[in-house]
Amino acid sequence: MRSAVCSIRSKQWWRRHGAAARVLLLLAVGSVSTLLYLQPFTMATYLRVFFPLFGLYMLAVVGIFWKRPGSSSCLLLLVGFAVVFRLIVLFSPLVLSSDLYRYVWDGRVQRAGINPYRYPPEAEALAALRDTAFYPQIIRPVLTTIYPPAAQMLFALMTAVVPDSIRGMKAFMVLADLITIGVLIRLLQTHGSDPERVVLYAWSPLVVFEFAGSGHVDALMLPCLLLALQARLAARPGWAGVWLGLATLIKLYPAVLFPALYSRQDRRFPCGFGATLVLGYLPYVVGVGTGVFGYLPGYFGPWEDFNGGLRYFLTLALSPLTASARSTALGLCVILLLLVALIVIRRNTHYIQRASTMISAYLLLVPTTFHPWYVIWLLPCLCFYPSWGWLYLSGALSLSYLAYLQSYPIVPLGIHLLEFLPLYILLLAQRTHQRWQSPLREPATATLGEQPPSLNLSQ
Repeated sequence: MRSAVCSIRSKQWWRRHGAAARVLLLLAVGSVSTLLYLQPFTMATYLRVFFPLFGLYMLAVVGIFWKRPGSSSCLLLLVGFAVVFRLIVLFSPLVLSSDLYRYVWDGRVQRAGINPYRYPPEAEALAALRDTAFYPQIIRPVLTTIYPPAAQMLFALMTAVVPDSIRGMKAFMVLADLITIGVLIRLLQTHGSDPERVVLYAWSPLVVFEFAGSGHVDALMLPCLLLALQARLAARPGWAGVWLGLATLIKLYPAVLFPALYSRQDRRFPCGFGATLVLGYLPYVVGVGTGVFGYLPGYFGPWEDFNGGLRYFLTLALSPLTASARSTALGLCVILLLLVALIVIRRNTHYIQRASTMISAYLLLVPTTFHPWYVIWLLPCLCFYPSWGWLYLSGALSLSYLAYLQSYPIVPLGIHLLEFLPLYILLLAQRTHQRWQSPLREPATATLGEQPPSLNLSQ
């Protein structure tokens, strides 16, 4: 009897004070996170600060996803802190990655009127462009660039606006990241979901450090990807194809979303996608031919393997049975991905759910190299179809940075297991139970005239 009375009183208290409690929770989490972001940024500091930040972030996510429908909005508070986090890290030095130096170099080469796919940085033809600030920081200058045409165009544009400026390049990435937040909020509203779910992306310390801190080009790809989803939901398949084509021309791997956004007997989407790819590559093909793909073919070689997931474990399992364990594992994973693509095309489910399934399958099966920022493009989908497993991985992947404290970066088997084994267990549990027994509930989709989609991302 007493427990029933306490339960009733707690519900009454939450109805009266739940909104204020949630605001106080977010203020506390945001304020403490701000103090942690203000710490001096070194690799050692990052490893000490990231995981407490990730714990605070998860607390904020649960606070938002657990709120009662119709509760007062905290959206401005969420976006405000998201901007603060990015501005703090924007002014930090490059620590986690040196990719930005290659972006600046590729932009410099194009400003000199040279095709970036023609020569590697160490080529004598580019000797006049070398300096003592940027050129020595380029990783593997013997290799031609790997970045696709739209990325190259953006590198040229950014270096024209802010010549030879790492901070300026990072500012462009932060701007693109904030655009992603805005488009994601709009997409959540279109989907009939609470726009405050954007916290799952906007407050992710992984996103903040990798985009505002390291300036990865993936930040430029994400707005195009979300605009493709928005166009698809708005019944504008031609524009969906164009936006997906632009995303692919920035980072290539968004091409795996073609089956997710494709609708049979609709030619406008594939035509928009194909035309965008052709027009993007056309200016760079002249004079280099197939060299327009740069270092991409070499990227799939065994020397590039780092922190692999399921395919890494499959290769280990096959090694005692065959001398070609790596290629066999890769072949099996590609076949599985194609099967998933066929299933996605045949199923008449929500486009965002289909996108979630394709991205999840790609991340599970394909990457030979799995850097922490490679999982970021799934986070917007998790705002609609949350998954404990993928949320866990978005934090655990930063353990791979421990490898860089060694003279030769190799991720030990123990770190591999700590990163990926809980992911597989959590995805299997989600598949078994179909629905979480947790505060993270599925979004409303009544406004779309469809059945509420499953929260299962591993299907």
